[in-house]
Amino acid sequence: MFKKILSSIGIGAATVDTRLTENRCVPGGELHGVVHVEGGSVEQAVDRIYLFFNTLYKHEVNDKPTHSTFTIEKILLNEAPFLIGPGEVKEIPFTVNVPYNTPISVSQSKSWIETGLDIAQAVDPKDEDAIMVTPNDAQQVILDVMDELGFRLKKADTEMLPARHRSGRLPIAQELEYSANGSKYGRELDELEVVLLQDAEAIELLIQVDRSVHDLGSLFADLTGTDETTHRMRYDVKQLSASRIRQDVESVIEQSI
Repeated sequence: MFKKILSSIGIGAATVDTRLTENRCVPGGELHGVVHVEGGSVEQAVDRIYLFFNTLYKHEVNDKPTHSTFTIEKILLNEAPFLIGPGEVKEIPFTVNVPYNTPISVSQSKSWIETGLDIAQAVDPKDEDAIMVTPNDAQQVILDVMDELGFRLKKADTEMLPARHRSGRLPIAQELEYSANGSKYGRELDELEVVLLQDAEAIELLIQVDRSVHDLGSLFADLTGTDETTHRMRYDVKQLSASRIRQDVESVIEQSI
């Protein structure tokens, strides 16, 4: 009885350890691994095993920037409850799809897998494993165009999307901030802010153009916050053309300056 009491508060309880086959993944790809569950000092009933795709997002609390955890997706791994005996080991292999809008692992963007066991009347064991999210093929085409145009990535943050851009998607998205220095637009622009929104069929490119302060007109625009212009483009992932994307990006920049 005493062991059961201890296990209910996490002492001598079952433990969980997720072992990823490879911690590198791409949005829309697959992640493989095994959930390793080891029994504690008493038999316990495991109702559910969950995997959480988590990331950090930036927001303000009392007018101060802070970062909090956001769960992109929650996946149930087991179809039925099971018992785990004292010292017993169970391994549950899995293959899960990586959500399309998982932030790429650049700058301050961090994502990880959290594994949780749902055990009645006990502290639920947890495990966390960092993942390295690299661009998928569609994203890479767009990022390569930005590089070819001379824009350089300054930083990346995951933030709340404005309501008009959500369209049933996650309320958050990764924003890639590019410096215009080194590009042919360096005199007219401060930076470009880029957001990529994707599903299985298409990828959307949101570009916000931030003009440089170079005369009284643009100084007024800077002070009033009207110097930023947002453009939205949508592409079929099966027919992505780097030349078309480059043409579109150059076109929206020239319209904005």
